[in-house]
Amino acid sequence: MQQNTRRHHGRGLLLALGVSASRAIAQTTSPFTDQATGAHLQRFVDTKTNFSFGIALPSAPDSNSFIGQLSFPLVDGAGWGGFSLSSDLNGPPLVACWPDGHGGVVSSFRQAFNGKENPPEAPGAFSIKPIPDGTSANNTFLTFTFLCEGCIDATETVSTANMAWALASQPVQSPESTAGVLAFPDTSFGDFLANLAAARSAEFDTWAAFAQPVSPPASGTQTSQDTAIGDLKARQTSGRTGNTGGQAFDTDTDN
Repeated sequence: MQQNTRRHHGRGLLLALGVSASRAIAQTTSPFTDQATGAHLQRFVDTKTNFSFGIALPSAPDSNSFIGQLSFPLVDGAGWGGFSLSSDLNGPPLVACWPDGHGGVVSSFRQAFNGKENPPEAPGAFSIKPIPDGTSANNTFLTFTFLCEGCIDATETVSTANMAWALASQPVQSPESTAGVLAFPDTSFGDFLANLAAARSAEFDTWAAFAQPVSPPASGTQTSQDTAIGDLKARQTSGRTGNTGGQAFDTDTDN
């Protein structure tokens, strides 16, 4: 299968910690062990759609990385799912993924400005590395496990954070590209409370080591590279410059 990833340069897509919660969240994450990787996650599951998102953090509070896992059903091999490290899907950047139509998974950082238009890509100083053993896609279901590096601003620590999720059943246009056009999340969307304190683990580095590196981009050029990862191939499309201002994940949190 193929795994499309993108390294971004600039600023943005950070989990801003230490912001007070603004509203109550109906559902909280619970412990989950991924059988494919052995990773212990705090996972949210929407029982109506079978969408789930899990997160693991290192025990050291000053790390800027996390392990994430997106799992959701597909309709005839199509659809997309994503999450935001904020309770708002509009404004703060989000991570989305979808099947590429050839047995692989494409991931992309996006920033939505309204609920109707395709959210454009969000450049920044962060990157995603796939974890092959925890990644799969077929005609009915997709699971994407990854290491997100440079994705968290850990200057302050909190025990819980409000996050958002979205799920769409419509096919992504140009699905092989990280800039594929995303349809409105017609299946469902919502938010949840992530137990970050329970997501921290001393075993984080062991699980993070399963992530596969991607080749650095050629300076000043836009390239597409394939890197063999066992039976998984990671395609890295890169080379665009990042935005100048950037926008952090302005996360609602509850200590």
